[in-house]
Amino acid sequence: MREKKNDKFRPRIYIDKEGRWFQDGIPVLHKWTYLYNNRHLRRDKKGRYYIEEGMGRIYAIVEDTPFVVKMIDKRKDGFYLILNDGTEEKLVLNSLKMNKENIPYTKVKGGEFDARFTRPAYYEFTKYLRQDKGKFYLELGDYKHYLG
Repeated sequence: MREKKNDKFRPRIYIDKEGRWFQDGIPVLHKWTYLYNNRHLRRDKKGRYYIEEGMGRIYAIVEDTPFVVKMIDKRKDGFYLILNDGTEEKLVLNSLKMNKENIPYTKVKGGEFDARFTRPAYYEFTKYLRQDKGKFYLELGDYKHYLG
């Protein structure tokens, strides 16, 4: 994608808030293309999302977050996230935040990207929330992690 003199550009890729990818307005339905794109997604120094291709970068507009938490799984050693790209990673409790609409977000991919919880993941997540004096927390064994 070439940039204009005033640094405006027209990305060919769009990622909606559900983690669905579109190229030139057409949904990316091919599984391997979708997974390839997710695996090669990066951010430049200006915070713009792109996929590094052999001939250059293909920029993307991201509606909310490029990755979404599809499901959460509680295990003995913590909570695990299943992401829209099919990967699974342990939830880093300190990276968990709630926005003004009470939608949880967390850092994924080694802290490089934000991920928003989908509605099913959010509902699963709320099963593990407890309340103490008006504050919500997650409990893992003897440890209580209060949400900020």
